[in-house]
Amino acid sequence: MTVSKPAVLRQLDEAWLELQDVLGSLSDSEMLQPGVVDQWSVKDLLGHIAFWANKAASDLKAIADGRDDDVMPPDDEQMTNVWNAREAAARQDRPLGELRDECDRSYAAARAALEALPEDRLEAEVKGTKTFFRFGGDTFAHYKEHAGQIRAWQRQLETTEG
Repeated sequence: MTVSKPAVLRQLDEAWLELQDVLGSLSDSEMLQPGVVDQWSVKDLLGHIAFWANKAASDLKAIADGRDDDVMPPDDEQMTNVWNAREAAARQDRPLGELRDECDRSYAAARAALEALPEDRLEAEVKGTKTFFRFGGDTFAHYKEHAGQIRAWQRQLETTEG
């Protein structure tokens, strides 16, 4: 099965809209409440999502330029956790509005990098993973994962507050 760029763009856009829909249903004060994913708030998730989407954009640019060796995936789950903790700490004192903007810009950067990527590079294997799968994991699958977690957290709030 060949992966088409229009299909990947559609998945990216649909997942982004799903995430935006759930984010739009929250007040600023709800976005600051811890406990959505472990102790992270929605604000923390915005920075987390932005980091990985920016990494996806950077990786696609490297792949498009034939610099496959510049793609640096985490070696394992422990390294992923270290990166996540590092990025959360780096953003913890930043205001909500700044993180919303960073998240929006990261989506735009990922989308632009995907649009610029030669379509045949979507199926290229780079450091053991096809470009499409790495990009999807860092963007649209990631958006869907966290949109679902936020919705589950909202339902939990409704049952404990109601």
